[in-house]
Amino acid sequence: LAKRVYGYFAMPVLHDNRLIARVDPTKHEKGKVLHAARVTMEPGTTATDVVAVGTALRTAARWIGAADITLGEVVPSRAASQLRSAVRS
Repeated sequence: LAKRVYGYFAMPVLHDNRLIARVDPTKHEKGKVLHAARVTMEPGTTATDVVAVGTALRTAARWIGAADITLGEVVPSRAASQLRSAVRS
């Protein structure tokens, strides 16, 4: 039996009319932290797309009233440092 790859409530991230990532978000610490447990970038994403995912996470955090964002696993891992920077921008 195949295991589920994305969470039950995966948040699709669209940019320039394309699916660029899927985020499995959760809230922690009484809603003060948006935790992206897993961020899966779609094949062929660019550096601009990674910045767009960071922007989407900041927007989602504001929407739920979270003061901070933490990242778990980022796939592919080579995008992790750029995404961490984009989330802090």
